[in-house]
Amino acid sequence: MQLKKTYIIILFISFSIGAIAQSPAFSTSTDSSIIDQLDRLMTSWYAKKATYHEKSQPPHKDIALSTTNEDSIMMIRLQAITNKTFFPMVFNEEIRSYIRLYTKRKQSVALLLGLAKYYFPMYEETLDKYGCPLELKYLSVIESALNPNAVSKAGATGLWQFMYNTGKMYGLEVNTLVDYRRDPLRATDAAARHLKDLSELFFGDWVLAMAAYNCGAGNVKKAIVRSGGKTNFWEIYNYLPRETRGYVPAFYGAWYAMQYYDKYGITAAAIKFEQTDTVHINEKLHFQQVAAVLGISIDELKALNPQYKKNIIPLSNDVMSLTLPIPYISKFVSLKDSIFNYNKDLYFTNPVISENIFHTPTLSTTTEGGNEDFRLEARRHTVKSGESLSIIARKYGTSVTELARLNKISIKTTIHPGQKLLVGYKKIPIPKAVPTDSVKTKDSLLINKTDTLTINTIQNIDSLQTKESPTSQAKYVLHKVASGETLWEIAAKYNNVTVKEIATINNFPETRPLSIGQTLKIPLSQ
Repeated sequence: MQLKKTYIIILFISFSIGAIAQSPAFSTSTDSSIIDQLDRLMTSWYAKKATYHEKSQPPHKDIALSTTNEDSIMMIRLQAITNKTFFPMVFNEEIRSYIRLYTKRKQSVALLLGLAKYYFPMYEETLDKYGCPLELKYLSVIESALNPNAVSKAGATGLWQFMYNTGKMYGLEVNTLVDYRRDPLRATDAAARHLKDLSELFFGDWVLAMAAYNCGAGNVKKAIVRSGGKTNFWEIYNYLPRETRGYVPAFYGAWYAMQYYDKYGITAAAIKFEQTDTVHINEKLHFQQVAAVLGISIDELKALNPQYKKNIIPLSNDVMSLTLPIPYISKFVSLKDSIFNYNKDLYFTNPVISENIFHTPTLSTTTEGGNEDFRLEARRHTVKSGESLSIIARKYGTSVTELARLNKISIKTTIHPGQKLLVGYKKIPIPKAVPTDSVKTKDSLLINKTDTLTINTIQNIDSLQTKESPTSQAKYVLHKVASGETLWEIAAKYNNVTVKEIATINNFPETRPLSIGQTLKIPLSQ
């Protein structure tokens, strides 16, 4: 027993002296980014579902310890988990600081352990496919805290925090609607290939490969040159960028915490992960369409499909897929037509800028025939459940920015059902007075000397009065049907006008199809 204690003390002293000699100026600049990612994770959809009582992965079986010295215990445990890997046993004050950072944030680590049950099997399968050490899965812990929607201050995105250009190099497409850096499967495959390439670039050294993953191969090469050609991470440590100096120690800290969490009173969070499958999508599809027909929440769709930035699956030459819990797969297949057609015109209208939309009210406008007077009437929209500023803007052929300006709100303002928004102005022509010399009036008939005042004359006068009385004239404007327009869309363009009223005044049923160029009477609201 005395011999064993002596061995532990000697081992601890040797490692400590070596660590101090190799890395005299440690940096913890990585702390802030790691803490920021952990804090964001706690507000995620998965965090809201988690309960903290079950263990999602068993802790590493601890060996018998005959010391109570904290550093000695950490060192012995690190030795136990590195023994069967490509990673060298290293312990120093930098690694100690990251072990403490993770083990003190108990709820965050509990949630990481719960998410690990979902992500780690996929990571391990992909890393093994490319001949990478399976322990590299812990890189994703320090990169994103296992959050596929994580975005760094520099713009690195997804579980593996790919920058735009690096992601493009490994086939991760990024456009207005899709960001494959957020796709867990695609991003993990790209990360494994990238790490494999970096390891081959640095003589099969996986620690240098990790450093290059963080700061770029060029910076690691410069550090090697400046150090006089040394190729050990700890020997080039002081020549690396400040953040990268903490990157490898953070890896060891996360690895340790995910293995020995139970020794620090941490229990893994239980998160209910439903089995999922994918369906191929060959048309434009909005998450709102799927949610409305299948009864699945938007938040769950976004969590399962983080690659779609605007909740829209675009039409593409590539195979586009939608991930759903298995119970919803058969429902999607059987209701496919209903899903794609649900409010299709609302979510995917081709915006046509109509002259009925004005942003600054005026009293008159000039046309080819000269000046015409108009009455401008504010157009308002009552927000319905599920609508956003972008959906409403598309519906009225305007932009989110302009809609926000009209209503004196921010483009990020949350709107609520029942709220009324100003969406523009509609132009109502003001009928011009009819010149008195253009038609006969009832007075001219009465005083016309050639007319004889008879019963027939009186009836004719009454008839003319009835036909030309301003209060009895039909009040409507004409609308020419444009390509793709429906009665519903046309009614929406005019204030307080319904489909039924348009159909009635035009003497046809509401279901009658419209023709391009057809002229319709639109009743004016009283």
